[in-house]
Amino acid sequence: MAKKATRKKAPRRPAGAPGATGAAALTAWFCYALTTVVLALGVTWALYAQADYGYAFWYKTLDIDRHIEQYGPLNRFQRADFEALDADQHMELFHRIRVAVHDGGEGLASIRYPDRQGTPVTLLRPAEVQHLRDVAHLIDSGRWALAVAFLVWLPLAAGVARRPAPDWRRRALVAVTPLLAMVVWLLVSGPEAVFYQFHIWLFPADHEWFFYWQDSLMSTLMKAPVLFGGIAVVLVGGTLVLTPLFYRGGLWLIGRLRRGPL
Repeated sequence: MAKKATRKKAPRRPAGAPGATGAAALTAWFCYALTTVVLALGVTWALYAQADYGYAFWYKTLDIDRHIEQYGPLNRFQRADFEALDADQHMELFHRIRVAVHDGGEGLASIRYPDRQGTPVTLLRPAEVQHLRDVAHLIDSGRWALAVAFLVWLPLAAGVARRPAPDWRRRALVAVTPLLAMVVWLLVSGPEAVFYQFHIWLFPADHEWFFYWQDSLMSTLMKAPVLFGGIAVVLVGGTLVLTPLFYRGGLWLIGRLRRGPL
């Protein structure tokens, strides 16, 4: 009698292996995507800083001149005649602050403007100088983060390229969840509360960072926090534009390197 043919059983895969592979691919993708966001934000920030964060545009758009006319004379720290300066002088003072905070805070205490008699008046109080130096340290930390992002950008792209792409639903869930949480926070608490909370997290607890317009020519000059809202819109817009360029560019470079010279 002929023997009945037997089917060989396929070897079992280790339990949990597909899930582990999928988790590794998703983790690699998330790290790469986050790195491209950091790169896009950092480059946008650096370029926008060179244009003084568009202060000349926001000065007119937000009626900062009228704001200075209203609150300059109300300053309670004997900073007189700030409202008597023209628009170019206001823009020059903002430029000098911007240069100083991008240079570790050097020169902040020496920024002055002339009153009606031509006598130099110190623009910033010690508390304002301290706060802007804290901002300078934050910018320095951002530069280090940007440098690290550039260093790991292509290695992470290589890690993503060698693995199958995670399912788009899982990628969407991972990407949208933190964004949705931020949107809900903004809607529930309001932009101003979120702005102040970030200040609490980012700056030393014993350093002053909230300044009334009547107490601070710095705050008056910037119409804070209104100006920062406009700047944030530009930074977000630039990040949205540049992120896909860095994302696709990194993968393209890895593919080009693997193909070798033409």
